[in-house]
Amino acid sequence: MVGKTEHKESKRPPRQILARSISRRASLRSSINHILTNETSQEDNNFWNVSSRWFADATEEIVGNVSGAAVDDTAFRTSGIEIVSAADFDQDDYDDGDDDDYDSSNNFRGSNNDGKVFDDLSSIGDTPSDIRTIYSRRQMVKFVCKWILLAFLLFSVMLYSKAQSTSQYSLSMPRWALLRGRSNRFQPMKDMFIEISGKDSFLDTNSPQYRALVYLAEHDPLKLNPNDPILSKQIIQRYVLSVLYFSTNGPSWKHRVYWLTGQHECGWQYVICSDVQEESNNTTDAGKNKRQKVGLAGDKFNPENMDDDFSDFADSDLGLGKGRIITGLKLFDNGLAGDNLPPELVELKYLHILDVGSNSLVGTINSYFSQFTHMRELYLNRNGFHGKIDANMTKGLTKLKVLSLGHNFLTGKVDDQFLRDLTSLENLSLEYNQLSGIIPTILGSMKALQHIRLGGNNLRGKIPLSLENNLPNLQRLWLQENKLTGTIPSSIFCDASSTLVDLRLQNNSFVGKIPGVDCTMEKLELLSMASNDLKGPIPVDFGDHFPSLKELHLYDNQLTSTIPPSIFKPANLTAILFGMNKLTGTLSGSMFQEASNLVYLYLNANDLGGSLEGFAQTEELQSLKKLRLEYNNFSGTIPKLELPSLELFYAYNNSLLTSGLDNLSNCVALKKLKLSNCGLAEEIPTTLGSLTNLELLHLNGNQLTGTVPSEFQQLTALEELRLDANDLSGAVPFEVCSLRNSQLSTFVSDCGGEWTGVACSCCTEYGTPTIFSYHSQMSDANQETIEGNGQTL
Repeated sequence: MVGKTEHKESKRPPRQILARSISRRASLRSSINHILTNETSQEDNNFWNVSSRWFADATEEIVGNVSGAAVDDTAFRTSGIEIVSAADFDQDDYDDGDDDDYDSSNNFRGSNNDGKVFDDLSSIGDTPSDIRTIYSRRQMVKFVCKWILLAFLLFSVMLYSKAQSTSQYSLSMPRWALLRGRSNRFQPMKDMFIEISGKDSFLDTNSPQYRALVYLAEHDPLKLNPNDPILSKQIIQRYVLSVLYFSTNGPSWKHRVYWLTGQHECGWQYVICSDVQEESNNTTDAGKNKRQKVGLAGDKFNPENMDDDFSDFADSDLGLGKGRIITGLKLFDNGLAGDNLPPELVELKYLHILDVGSNSLVGTINSYFSQFTHMRELYLNRNGFHGKIDANMTKGLTKLKVLSLGHNFLTGKVDDQFLRDLTSLENLSLEYNQLSGIIPTILGSMKALQHIRLGGNNLRGKIPLSLENNLPNLQRLWLQENKLTGTIPSSIFCDASSTLVDLRLQNNSFVGKIPGVDCTMEKLELLSMASNDLKGPIPVDFGDHFPSLKELHLYDNQLTSTIPPSIFKPANLTAILFGMNKLTGTLSGSMFQEASNLVYLYLNANDLGGSLEGFAQTEELQSLKKLRLEYNNFSGTIPKLELPSLELFYAYNNSLLTSGLDNLSNCVALKKLKLSNCGLAEEIPTTLGSLTNLELLHLNGNQLTGTVPSEFQQLTALEELRLDANDLSGAVPFEVCSLRNSQLSTFVSDCGGEWTGVACSCCTEYGTPTIFSYHSQMSDANQETIEGNGQTL
């Protein structure tokens, strides 16, 4: 009978469990759900004993009609197990004709069990373990299908990303490192480029050379044939530019329109080319003129006759043919970064302009620049280049007109050997490096020189005599911020009188007097001899010799005597910087009658005195923005100033100024007002509240009385307010304290310490005795900058 039972159970579909009654179906559903959710471990014997009993009862009757309400079996259907009633059961499909397996007492029996209920479920086919196996198989199928689908989606994304890698904006190191050449252009191009860069450059698949190779062989839309000798020059040009792109972080450049695209390389942004194709019969006269400008005679290219200005050839009407050659790269302030420039650049044999200034390039300036024999302008300024300069850098550059290496970290000496071959040089810019030695005498023989910028180095010695009378075209001479000594020769003015525009000698150790000038320097606009050790008076007629002068800087010397009125005669004068000297005298209105364009007047830290009434009488100073009179001996009342453009007025530490705060109400543009440590003995006028542009107001260290005016609440731009060390009283108005919620970050008053006359809940600190000194004034002065030329006091 056991064999029959096993045969009969094997015919039953394992995914169907039969139930006769509603109660049995509900019990069956609850227990199977208990199994499927794995709430009990398989090792729990008590659980399986209970399960065997309800399973035997549930299958007690196979045939019968079931009536009653339907039971929700959604959870079972979603789990792959179907609960059916007897009405849905096809008896013929399962009855083997043997009634011995079922008796009238509704119990399953085996041949040897005599009606005993099964306690061990392993003897029948539809045991709970079978159900769990069925469910686990279905879940495994679903799990495998999900992962197959996920793998397919990931593969699709990878294919899409690879397709996008040809874009100039998505070239990245990992993708290029994974690529290997498979096109028929790869090996010929590699052989061509090995002759330029060397074999070792292509051993690293992340090198700029290898990445450039992969781009040209695999991704360049032009698909240039390396076996075509006509195209070899163009391929080399594209290779050099691609190496430059990859070696200087090209994807992060500020401007890179058309780089690494299907455009001809001469159409890539800031690449300048000249066309050397044969002229056609349809060439216009304008085209012929332009061809002559770049040195073209018929179908021949003559680089010796090329002009220096190539800016109009990037999009010229000369065509985009195969004969175009690169003559300029203007990548100034473009975000280039990397260790030096690639040596492949020397393959651009006719390069006339290379401008990579104001970027983030580092490394040394290699001697291969001497191979640019057609170079006219070389700009490497404002980067991080370091190392010594030597003659090998400039050897053979006889056509070079501009050499700009300023604002780097270069060392070494600027000697005659370094400049020997630069016979055509017009602009020498080596400022703000760490160069040493003396000013080379060979500069006097370089007749074409227009600009000499050697400031901000460690040069020593005197100004060589060769500079005094041998440079007829000199326009700018910058020798500032070195360690030069001796006197300033007067011949440096007159021998270059016809051309000199900008002469800077400040921050050296020059001694002696201000040199007398016996000529008229018609073009000189800026003259700075500040921060030296010059003594004596300013020549009375000094201003008469510079009719075009705009800025005169003589601060931080030991000059004496009065200020000659001739100083203010130049019609275009904008800045007079005479602070930190020993000048005496008074300021009269007649001195400024011709100074209608004066913007900066710095007379601080001198021995000037007297009343300021005469100064206030002049009506010509309508353009004056900054007036500095601090640390002098001015006395009396602050006059009524009619200066509508005045933004800064410093007159602190003039102990004899006793009143006149109300006279400043017309200076509506004022932003900074310092009148500390004067002798002001009055109440703070309410009219100061009308100066709504004030950002800084210092009235500390005086004898002011009364209260803090509530009108100060109108000073919404105020950032710093000092009222301490006075005789003020009362409480600071709440409206003034409310300024702390806006811009006011520093508010000092007598609310504690030695002075406790003011009640204030919003002060940032209380007043302390203030000791002003000449050195603190110099520190303050060093923070002031003249707009336009960057000269810092």
